[in-house]
Amino acid sequence: MKIKKQSIGFQFILWTLLVCIVPFIVGGLYIEKVITRQVHENFEYYTYEVLNKIHNKINDGSIKPVYEAISLLAMDDRTAEVMKVVGERQIKNPEMIDPKIYQFVANYSGVFPRMMLLGLGTEQGGYLEYPGFFTEPGYDPRSRMWYQEAMNHKGTAYLTDPYAMKTTGEIVVAFSRTVQYENKTLGVVVAGWNVEELGKRIEEFKIGTNGYVILLSQNNKIIACSKHNEWLMKTPIEIGVPALIDLADDGQIYHVNIDGKRQLVSVNRSPISGWKAIAVIDESELAEKVSQIMTPIFITYIVMLFLILGSIFWITKKYVIEPISELTEGVAALSNGDLEFRVPSGRKNEFGILAIAFNEMADKLKSNFKKIQQQNEMILLNTIRQKEIEKQIARLDRLNIIGEMAAGIAHEVRNPMTTVRGFLQMLFKKEHNSPHASFYNIMIEELDRANGIITEFLSLAKNKAVNLEYANLNQVIEAIVPLIEADARISNKSIVLELSEIPDLWIDEKEIRQVILNMVRNGLEAMNEKGEVRVRTYCEENTVVMAIADQGSGIKIEILENIGIPFQTTKENGTGLGLPVCYSIAARHNAKISVKTGDDGTEFYVKFEMNQDN
Repeated sequence: MKIKKQSIGFQFILWTLLVCIVPFIVGGLYIEKVITRQVHENFEYYTYEVLNKIHNKINDGSIKPVYEAISLLAMDDRTAEVMKVVGERQIKNPEMIDPKIYQFVANYSGVFPRMMLLGLGTEQGGYLEYPGFFTEPGYDPRSRMWYQEAMNHKGTAYLTDPYAMKTTGEIVVAFSRTVQYENKTLGVVVAGWNVEELGKRIEEFKIGTNGYVILLSQNNKIIACSKHNEWLMKTPIEIGVPALIDLADDGQIYHVNIDGKRQLVSVNRSPISGWKAIAVIDESELAEKVSQIMTPIFITYIVMLFLILGSIFWITKKYVIEPISELTEGVAALSNGDLEFRVPSGRKNEFGILAIAFNEMADKLKSNFKKIQQQNEMILLNTIRQKEIEKQIARLDRLNIIGEMAAGIAHEVRNPMTTVRGFLQMLFKKEHNSPHASFYNIMIEELDRANGIITEFLSLAKNKAVNLEYANLNQVIEAIVPLIEADARISNKSIVLELSEIPDLWIDEKEIRQVILNMVRNGLEAMNEKGEVRVRTYCEENTVVMAIADQGSGIKIEILENIGIPFQTTKENGTGLGLPVCYSIAARHNAKISVKTGDDGTEFYVKFEMNQDN
């Protein structure tokens, strides 16, 4: 018998790495997701507050005062008198009007110093502007937007879109309102406000390190931008960012490409002016903040991971792998005929007891072998046939002793498995909030199931009591799906379930899991990549049937004749106990197993009687 040394240790180390690293990776990704969401929420709250402050500063510091000033001017009876005096004239200089009228206009202009100009346009086409006394041949205020919008909104002040002044080229917004007197409209008063003032006020507010603010008018013209002055008086469509027009939800974070980069933007609309303040920040800036937070967390994660893995590897090597390696070496030596080999027995634990038992069995084997040699020598003196018979007896006796020894080793393997189970429970407690914490339970259950398999190996040929409970076969299959799907994905294969409605049965769930795992894994091993194992349940006459089918090449006739017999296997590393255990479990459940095979695959049918006796 050829034994692979360190096979258990290799598998244990491999699975320990997977069990430790996968939760750490998943946990790290989850933490990064939570922190990223928190950073974005903080940015959302921060920009909302900044944009609110911008609107408040503009509204309280400029728009509201100008609204109030222009409204007071429009409702002042003296303004009506000025309108009548101006008539259809264009006032070119202060000498053309009474000093009292001039002083009246100058006083109102001083109410709000930030106003660039104060104008009065009459219904007859006359115009008075302070302080510049602007004149232009053929100029008619009635054709101007501020005049027409005021006429469309009689009785209320109106804020116009920004426009460039013909005299200075400066970009201004206008506040205008009609002048009513004795139910007649005499004209419109207008106040101009330099847009550059807005830009200076916006620059006081910072959005992150490199962020900036864009201010859009009610007609989506860019009034101010602290970073791109060349965008002024243009629309988002003209600068190649039409998405800015569709921003509607205040405080909502949007992803927009600006200047060829992916940017995060947030919008806030003023209910007074209808202007939209848009905060813009490079998405990489928030990613950098997330990275700054995550770096110390990942360093701590890595240090903890190495400490845990190092401790597990050291303990496993010293207390599990080394004793198993010594016992494995002893079994290989005895199998090769070295009856003098003895296992070190200095350990004061279960492995030490097992080593003593191994050495005692080796002593008995040596003693019995000597006796057999003596008997063979005596038989050789008689006839050749007697010699051959004695050789067969010696071979059988040797196999029986090795079988007894193997049974003892299998019995003692439970102890290191208990250590493994303890470490998995410890990891589960540490990672109980992980979205993959359920896999710890699955692995612990698998260790328990492996312990059950050892018991089945020791008592395969004996009658064994089963722990029957009233349960549904579909629930047992669904509970074990994550495990068998994991096995399938490793080899690029798939599992398909076709579970019909079936009645509950008296079954031992652990033993039925054993049957499902053995048959599904046999099916997976019988197929090439992209193969499919199909698990079905249905009722047939008075039985509940569980059918497990693969897409392999079928079972050969000579193997099919001996199927279910212990130690009959076609696998290089197989034990030949998988299907015999299934047949044994089926017998204890009063169930029957049948098989159908061909070139297109093999299907096993496990049939349970519906009317069962306990």
